[in-house]
Amino acid sequence: MTTKRQIKGLYAPLLQANPDLLPAGRNRVWLKPVGPVGRMIFVDRISNPAVCVVSWHLVPFFMHETRSWQDLGRGGDEIQRSGRFPGGYGWFWSDPTIYEDFVFQVDAVAFSALRPLDTGRKCLEFLRTHRDCACFLNKDWHLAACIALDEIEKAQEIWASMPPFYFNGYIPENAFEQQMHDRLRLLDEPLRAADRDALFEILRRWEAETIVGSPLEPYWSPGQYPF
Repeated sequence: MTTKRQIKGLYAPLLQANPDLLPAGRNRVWLKPVGPVGRMIFVDRISNPAVCVVSWHLVPFFMHETRSWQDLGRGGDEIQRSGRFPGGYGWFWSDPTIYEDFVFQVDAVAFSALRPLDTGRKCLEFLRTHRDCACFLNKDWHLAACIALDEIEKAQEIWASMPPFYFNGYIPENAFEQQMHDRLRLLDEPLRAADRDALFEILRRWEAETIVGSPLEPYWSPGQYPF
């Protein structure tokens, strides 16, 4: 299996070249400052111990379904090898060129896209239009995004189209689903009343619940709702 030491070694030249990076969480680094949407690079272990997988992610911390600050969220994409080196297209640990290519590709593919996304609005609008992300954004995601962007009428339309079990006393099968269901139900009354202040306060609370107490908190700039 890919080891922590190997991943740490892969990240080392990237961290040295980019002082605005924060290593926090399992195999993750984050762009600073940390806002209501986290910008993350992730090196993942897979069943093949000879290789790893590299990806970037945008993680909205104010979503009801965000379990923790280490979530990957619904918006991201894999970072492939550049093809500039003879070692091939996979991130194989046996290939010494992956270290140089890792710095090059993360900068070219991820940082070029993520660094300009320095506000919550820019992050959400980017995900809405990114061809490889939009298909993974479900109704729940769009609901919270619309509220954060002060698109309350759109949020009301989405809420009205939600499955009936959101409204008829549905009891989820496990504790996590129950928590997510209960959180989402908090939006019902203020959405029906178009109570913007109450809706924004819910998103602020969810964001704080995700970040406070985590390694990201010292670098966190809370979202100002609406974005």
